[in-house]
Amino acid sequence: MNAWRVFGYLVWKDIKIEFRGKQFLAASATFGVLMLFITGVAMDAAPSLPVTWSAGLLWLNVFFTTAIGLTRHDRKDKEYGASLGLRLIPADPSVVYYAKWVSTCALILLAQAALVLAFFVMFNQHTPSLLGMFVMTLVGGIVGLSGIGSFLSAVTAESAMRDLLLPLLLFPLSVPLFLAVLKITVGAFSAPAFIPWVWVDVLAGYVVMVAVLPWLLYEVLMEV
Repeated sequence: MNAWRVFGYLVWKDIKIEFRGKQFLAASATFGVLMLFITGVAMDAAPSLPVTWSAGLLWLNVFFTTAIGLTRHDRKDKEYGASLGLRLIPADPSVVYYAKWVSTCALILLAQAALVLAFFVMFNQHTPSLLGMFVMTLVGGIVGLSGIGSFLSAVTAESAMRDLLLPLLLFPLSVPLFLAVLKITVGAFSAPAFIPWVWVDVLAGYVVMVAVLPWLLYEVLMEV
């Protein structure tokens, strides 16, 4: 019960701090929409783009804006010395990771809502044939990406080159996730729609991996 209380407090702390300044939400949403607009103009915006291209542009922007948001979101603990206090919490150290994962995921989902809306407006996209599958893919992709991002934030926390190492590690490790969400999104938008179950399994396996692996390794990383 004590661990659940600590978990809830850490999640509430991160969300409350963010809503005071709204730096993460504002930066991620604004950068995402502007980047989508620029890529849309470069591709001559889009009614004629095949679904594979438009889905790729959507997820490319989601990944880039999430990486930028992760760097800014995690920096607050470092700036105010809270990262040292987190080592003293009266609970298993993995609670810190899961709390950071949940709060980061919630904030990213809010920020990416503006990006998805801009995607449908700027690219003149029709509603996906499998709307539920598209929403599931969007949530699953962000859950997996924020999970591996939160884990890598702990790995690179003490490095002087942290701002460079985080994206350099994040993108190669998230390639399977990117391929999975891209293939599922294409299937959800295609006519006739189809569900590529092998990629659904890859997405589910990736989320399970980022949920279990830090539970085994986070305590070791906190003590390094």
